Amino acid sequence: MQFALLVNAAADSPAALTALHTAQALHAHPEHHFYRLFFYADAVHLANRHAWRGDGDNANTAQQWQQWIKETGIEAEVCVGAAQRRGIVSGDQGRTLAEGFVLAGLGQWADAMINAERVLQFG
Repeated sequence: MQFALLVNAAADSPAALTALHTAQALHAHPEHHFYRLFFYADAVHLANRHAWRGDGDNANTAQQWQQWIKETGIEAEVCVGAAQRRGIVSGDQGRTLAEGFVLAGLGQWADAMINAERVLQFG
């Protein structure tokens, strides 16, 4: 079964950690596959490579997400507009986007809603 996950939850929200645990459980199941993993709104902070350098729970949640994305190689898409509004960039302007995350437009998310068998939203 193909899943699309939309993470809207801010890094300090319990929903961000719930989303991670759900993604991990789905990934561990051999019959489940990610069609798309998409970060939007305040969840884009989870993809900020500098976020986890702080302290506190939200830094830990961002670090856990980033480590899991790096270990699994799952492509994690971050809404380019939401990221830019929050200072998360990639390329010539610098690089605050964490390894394993890519910038994508909302069209990618629309595609996921049309083509994935199941859509889950957190936040």
